[in-house]
Amino acid sequence: MQYSHSAGVFDTRTFTDQDLLTFGKRYALDYRFPDALRSSNILEGQVRELSLRSGMQLVYSNVQVMETYASSSLDPAPLNIIIMLQGSVSLSLGQERVELREKMALTLSLEREMQLDALQLSGQNLKVLTLSLDRAALANLQVPEQRKSGWTVWRLPEYLYQGLVQFRGDMSLSQMYLEGLSLQILSKGLVLDNSSAKSEDVRLPPQERLRLERVRDLIVASPQEGYSLSELAQIAAMSPSSLRSKFKACYGHTLFDFIKEQRLQRARDYLLQGFSVQQAANFSGYSYATNFTTAFRKYFGVAPSSLIR
Repeated sequence: MQYSHSAGVFDTRTFTDQDLLTFGKRYALDYRFPDALRSSNILEGQVRELSLRSGMQLVYSNVQVMETYASSSLDPAPLNIIIMLQGSVSLSLGQERVELREKMALTLSLEREMQLDALQLSGQNLKVLTLSLDRAALANLQVPEQRKSGWTVWRLPEYLYQGLVQFRGDMSLSQMYLEGLSLQILSKGLVLDNSSAKSEDVRLPPQERLRLERVRDLIVASPQEGYSLSELAQIAAMSPSSLRSKFKACYGHTLFDFIKEQRLQRARDYLLQGFSVQQAANFSGYSYATNFTTAFRKYFGVAPSSLIR
């Protein structure tokens, strides 16, 4: 993974080109330094690695880039979510290129033969959060592995950004809080990964798309609420029929299917944190555990009780 190169280092320190090359051998990354006249000191700062559960890793990097460098992944995890909290990085996947900036995120699925290239320019502070999952973790969380390589770029919603701000300010937060935060990132990233390919073909005025994003972010933040079509239409400043049709056209599924999916995703998070089936149902907006169990089994293919640890 592009940002886990100094995993395990907890103190502020200077990283030389030789340090990065050593990390590269350990984490299957190829580092390159384009400036022949550069200093040997490449980065200064700290990187913290947190293993939340088997195969699920959260890495927080807070570094000053002293010299421009490039990197390529040689054996990436099958699913990564990269969140930019400060600075920017240029990423390339085949012929596709993107500039990832502050409050932007990227959901990345890679086959082994695909290579992700990154370029970090000197003179900037980089604050990056990376969530990576191996195949065992994907299977444990009932997340279907993507069959082809690709990425989805998305905007970080404000409620999630505020949670990450708290994470940045207090590295001693509890394991449960950090795991819950990671599951929120995963849930948001996977929903967008499934919907964005359909939404790219829909041409909407920027203001309309922004209002649809506002509705979607509200639902993701609080899926348990009893939303009505008229209430959400007011938030979107559209008629109910326009909201219904434009939401489906933009995201590839109906508004109320999306609410149901978000409730079930939230319920899965509660189950993985150790809550009972009844609690997960109630916290996610279901009045009856039997209805919740039926919907959960239909959506995920397993009973909710199977996820309780």
